Amino acid sequence: MRLPFTVAHGLLLAVAFAGAASADERVVMSYPLVLPEPTHRIVAVDAAKREARIERAEGAMFSIPAEGQAVLVVPSKPGGPLDSLVRIDVEEILEGNVAVATFGPGAISAVQKGPAVLGRPFAGLFGERATDTATTKAIRSLPDLLVAKAQPTGNGPGDFNPIAKARAAARRTGSMNHLKQLALAFHNFHDAYGCFPPAAVIGPDGKPWHSWRVLLLPFIEELDLYKQYDFSQPWDSPKNLAVAEKMPAVFRDPAREGPPDTFADYAAITGDAAIFQPEAVSMTSADDFPACLTAGEKVGFASVTDGTSNTILFATVDPARKIPWTKPEDLVLDDAFPGIGKPAGIGAIHPLEGAHVGLAAFADGSIQTLADSVDADTLRPFLTRAGGELVDRSLLLAPGGRDAASAGPPLVKIIADDDGKLRLEVD
Repeated sequence: MRLPFTVAHGLLLAVAFAGAASADERVVMSYPLVLPEPTHRIVAVDAAKREARIERAEGAMFSIPAEGQAVLVVPSKPGGPLDSLVRIDVEEILEGNVAVATFGPGAISAVQKGPAVLGRPFAGLFGERATDTATTKAIRSLPDLLVAKAQPTGNGPGDFNPIAKARAAARRTGSMNHLKQLALAFHNFHDAYGCFPPAAVIGPDGKPWHSWRVLLLPFIEELDLYKQYDFSQPWDSPKNLAVAEKMPAVFRDPAREGPPDTFADYAAITGDAAIFQPEAVSMTSADDFPACLTAGEKVGFASVTDGTSNTILFATVDPARKIPWTKPEDLVLDDAFPGIGKPAGIGAIHPLEGAHVGLAAFADGSIQTLADSVDADTLRPFLTRAGGELVDRSLLLAPGGRDAASAGPPLVKIIADDDGKLRLEVD
């Protein structure tokens, strides 16, 4: 669904941004690059008339702003990052939501056909005075063109690509949402059965037959797929392997590139000291499901004496693991557990501030980044349900002590130095 500009503008205001200019400078205008892709496209340029036609990018929720002064954020070279700001005058809105805009002679080299972000900037630093749009007079005072100098953005050494940063943030947010859905499904399973789902249901032959991922299907709106799975057969029977070809999207991390496959990107933490205990549920016969789920001693929230906000349920998996989503295989908490960023440990595939982070869902449903610099000994107390350790979740955060959820969007900032000279920065 496409939203009108006014609603989309309101969504921008809901995005928290923490930041400030240094003492010898002030931010006079700013514009957040909230979306993972450019919002508009320049479709035609008449250099002689200094005129451009601009339309909304396909699928974008931003409309063309009203006639009058605005800014256009564009790449300084084809295929490059959005690092240049052009002052424009939207003179006419045509049918099909196409704007006709003029620009100054100093911006002729910068205005080319291709991706762009069009809008009216905020007055001051976004997040401090987010409801104040820059005045027409202030925008008119801008030079024809401002080009930012390259600086690191956190995507890699020397990388200057705010769109890549926004895309990485969107993928990270998508992955966090997947983990949130799985944590909610875990809670709903507990409400339905009065106990936790087992990491694996052990078959009558003593081998792992069914994964928690299959058990949660009814709680992630996949009841039809759940009904296709045959619990009287192991996960790798021909009938159940056919079900394995239909992996729900919630088990795939948006950050993992490549063609779609059926390998799960999220796994449970399993072990005697973890919430998911090995061999907690066993089938006495092929037709013992689902009765086996509530037979014997139940394991529920009462057993999480460390606190649900201090105990990890699920986490991202290293792509090298390649775990079929229906296979009862997970992250094993034992003496050799390596921590974060190694194949046998929690996967760290999300770039953030020059490093990579893993993501974890805690038993209270909260989601947090896990810096790959965190060692296994620091992580271990968060993997046990009743260890009695004193813990501090800030020890798990990404570099700089920031969680992915609190990291703001890339920001285009127009900065005035002490001498009044304006320059452009893009976070």
